[in-house]
Amino acid sequence: HAHLNGNRVLEEPAPAHEQGQVPGCQRHGPAHPHHRKCALPLTLPQTQPLDLIKTRAQMLQEGKGFNGIGWQKGYYPMTMFNEIMAAGGGYRKFYSKFDAFLVRTVAYTTLRISSFLYFYDWINPDARREARPDYYAMAGYTGGMVAGILYNPFEIVFTRMQVDELYPEQVRWNYRNFVDGLTKVAEEGALFRGSLAHGLKLGGLVSVATGVYDYIKENAFYFFGPILINRLVGTAAGVAVAVTLSMPFDMLRTRMHTMRPLPNGQLPYNGTLDCFSKIMKYEGTSKKMNNLGVMYSGGQAYALRLYAIALISQFAMDRYLGNGLMQEYWQPARYYYAGGLDYDFHDPYTDTYKNILVRNWKVAIGDETFSPDQKHLMLGL
Repeated sequence: HAHLNGNRVLEEPAPAHEQGQVPGCQRHGPAHPHHRKCALPLTLPQTQPLDLIKTRAQMLQEGKGFNGIGWQKGYYPMTMFNEIMAAGGGYRKFYSKFDAFLVRTVAYTTLRISSFLYFYDWINPDARREARPDYYAMAGYTGGMVAGILYNPFEIVFTRMQVDELYPEQVRWNYRNFVDGLTKVAEEGALFRGSLAHGLKLGGLVSVATGVYDYIKENAFYFFGPILINRLVGTAAGVAVAVTLSMPFDMLRTRMHTMRPLPNGQLPYNGTLDCFSKIMKYEGTSKKMNNLGVMYSGGQAYALRLYAIALISQFAMDRYLGNGLMQEYWQPARYYYAGGLDYDFHDPYTDTYKNILVRNWKVAIGDETFSPDQKHLMLGL
């Protein structure tokens, strides 16, 4: 494993029986998942206004035909932001009830990531490598379904708080706090309403985004070397795929969480499949010059939020690891060089180790340090 000591990287092989892996290799260890999880509470509050805008855009879309490309009938994120600010209450309004926001944030980060990592580590026990795409998808959707069910009671309460202001005063839920909202939702028997759509949304969010980001970044590294554009482009590609796969289910979740009984006493949707079929029949049918964009109403705010969360988390991890706040940084011990497509070597979540290589070896050897045809130059360092 590699010990960080100032600007030096000291290679120290660990005995195989201590590593719990094959000889000459160290597991990345549980620190990385915890670091990623700790970064989310830092990024979610900063981007929460975009989540409120996305949720309200989904609500305002209900019952209307969608004939735009990516947005509908003037519900642009900045327009909605200005309208919310003009209504008074300041930025505090974007967080609804602070206690509900904090509880929901903690539950979201803990359940979503822990569920995914549990199944990911189970299906991919060799921590030296990224899982195959199909393994990633299985871990993502299995963990997403578990998290979607367990986290659903927290989300339904907060979602109703987010959209409550859109209704006339006499028909609002008016939850005083999170406990009051949870109690009333339980009395309604709706704690797990929409949990199927919620689980599929989380599955689409976590199953492919990292894999796409990692693939793009690694291949860009092969051609361009260690430059920032690799991270920006890779993150954008991962976010695009995550939005495509997760947002339709997020729309279904929002509709299921916020639906109210009709005048005849029946609920408008009998389940996730019924909700999807009615949305496509009345809002997304080509017979009325509408399109599938109905499932992506509010998508600009959603994509921008995911992109901001990903980048802020990555740079926060760079700073945390790069400042020496972590005494050990686990890497495979038998690799002494960086170059090209080497999945045994890199860690997709932070550029800290790459930056160490640049500081220590690029200055002495030059750009060929990162060429896969020049690995022999790194031997013996």
